[in-house]
Amino acid sequence: MPFTYVFDAAADIVRTTAHGLIRFDDLAAHLHALVEGGVARVPQLLDAREAQHDLPASDIRRLVELVGSLRAAHGFSHRTALVVSTPVDFGVARMYSALAQKVDPDFAVFRDLGEAGAWLQSTR
Repeated sequence: MPFTYVFDAAADIVRTTAHGLIRFDDLAAHLHALVEGGVARVPQLLDAREAQHDLPASDIRRLVELVGSLRAAHGFSHRTALVVSTPVDFGVARMYSALAQKVDPDFAVFRDLGEAGAWLQSTR
């Protein structure tokens, strides 16, 4: 699986690292693992700087639907900060953000890990 995560209890943040090639099924499995692990309700810091994606627009729409259904079913809302390294990945993440505005309004994409962490902590 291209995702590994740890719950940082001191910071009350889930820190996820993505590596390798990411496809829709990988994202879906990761989201379900967060739910099953009981950590889907806390802020998420996803470092995808070492990952590549294979996510056409149709998969981005599927991801929006999945996130919406998981949020509705499990009653959670939290901030998610995604950190990427390439302009293409930044653009794909912004496309997700625009499409998911109603179901995932507290999603933001960053190029800097420190800025992402600061944003997650800014509302506490």
